Amino acid sequence: MNKFRNSLLIGTSIIVSSFIVFGVAAYFFSEAITAEAEKISEDRATINRNNQLISGLAEQKTIDPEVQKFTRAINLLLPTKDDLVNFSSWLNGLSRVYNIGVNFSFNGDAVSPEGDVAGFIRFTLNASGNYSDLVNFLRDVEMKDPRYTVSFDGFDLKRSGGDYQAGVSGRVFFR
Repeated sequence: MNKFRNSLLIGTSIIVSSFIVFGVAAYFFSEAITAEAEKISEDRATINRNNQLISGLAEQKTIDPEVQKFTRAINLLLPTKDDLVNFSSWLNGLSRVYNIGVNFSFNGDAVSPEGDVAGFIRFTLNASGNYSDLVNFLRDVEMKDPRYTVSFDGFDLKRSGGDYQAGVSGRVFFR
């Protein structure tokens, strides 16, 4: 009976050991498969991103001629920094058309253009005259002249007797 018992114990031990070895092997194999699946998933995501980048670049190449047309048009709208020397003369001429008194000066240093962002220089403009002429003059300065692109940042209007005085701070843009 001892012999049977020993055989049974050895057989059971071998079977249990086989299950344990198989379980441990299956666990490590499962971990390896999971790690490989994650790597494949990451590679697919990288390939997808690269495809999107390539598609974007291809689209940019087709859009590039259109962008160049707009860039040329913007360059025609924006003067060079050196052309801003004539800005005060232009303001004086326009003020004579509207019978407006003007005092103009540039303030501070110019901010240079960077990439597709235009450069600018700040200015101060003091103008005086009757209300309707003053309004028309300021409208033409900011919105209607094709040579200069102007933005008013601050505006102060005061009545002085029969006339009005406007104090304007702003920026004029260049390429």
